[in-house]
Amino acid sequence: MELNDALRIPLAPTDVWDALQDLALLRASLDNCESFTRLAHSEYALTMTVPLGPLRARYEARAHVAGQDSGPADAQRRTINFKARAEGIGALRGQIEVRLRADESAHGGGRERSTRIDYTIWATSSGPLAELPTRQLENALHQLADDFFTEFDAVVRAKHGKGPNRVHGSTARRQHVFLRPITLGGIARRTRIDHGNALTGRAASASHSWSHGVSHEEPGQHAVPNWAWAGMIFLVALLLYVVHWISEQ
Repeated sequence: MELNDALRIPLAPTDVWDALQDLALLRASLDNCESFTRLAHSEYALTMTVPLGPLRARYEARAHVAGQDSGPADAQRRTINFKARAEGIGALRGQIEVRLRADESAHGGGRERSTRIDYTIWATSSGPLAELPTRQLENALHQLADDFFTEFDAVVRAKHGKGPNRVHGSTARRQHVFLRPITLGGIARRTRIDHGNALTGRAASASHSWSHGVSHEEPGQHAVPNWAWAGMIFLVALLLYVVHWISEQ
């Protein structure tokens, strides 16, 4: 199977290239990703659940960066070999090539600096997956790749303040806090521990506000009600009267 597609991100190629090296951003772009770990010798291990048609299963995958060409400032290329296996479903093995190049386009009467990402996926299947129609597998893989790159586009834009901290037109299913599925409170604690590895942009602001919002009460939020003050004044007056009455006996 061979799949090809492209997308455009309104950022310079160097910014997009740096994002492809960022493990947290890559994990944030993978829906239903349970773990994403960098191993030695440019290898990565990940566990994720794929909810799509014939690929529906929990996969253990390994990826290896076979080729990485930083090239000139306006053109970069990365090649990744991968193998993903799911119990009782089979395995997928193949290669992904991602190519970046500068793509200036007219916008608002001027020229906007942006990056065009072209990607190609070659894959072969084994086990029960190999018995399914090729077109069915191609459609599922294409949807998986499209989901990743659409989310990657939104995550990178959000980090650089070029878009909202949520995928466009989406429900609350995804928020770009750059380390999914950890909660915002967990990220706030992590940034305090890491001393300087704080999130940038809107995600950092959101996690900072959220963690402080739940741990500090606003002034007057739990003020004593008027009826309680009246009760306390009455009790004090009654006590003074009793003391005065005893002293006159």
